[in-house]
Amino acid sequence: MAKQSIRSIRKGSVQWNEEDRLQMVSMLAKAGYAVQIVRKEVPGGENRKSVQYEYVIEYGEKVE
Repeated sequence: MAKQSIRSIRKGSVQWNEEDRLQMVSMLAKAGYAVQIVRKEVPGGENRKSVQYEYVIEYGEKVE
């Protein structure tokens, strides 16, 4: 099975904080998935004072 990902939608109705992400990771890990949180820089932020990041939860089947 290929990696799947869950991302929060920026400036939308779905914005996850760190606690929400950790709860989702915990549930996926308990269900037997290999899980990681990846931080990606949001493109188009060259003119901003601070860099914005998007956090993506990646998960897939555990390889045993």
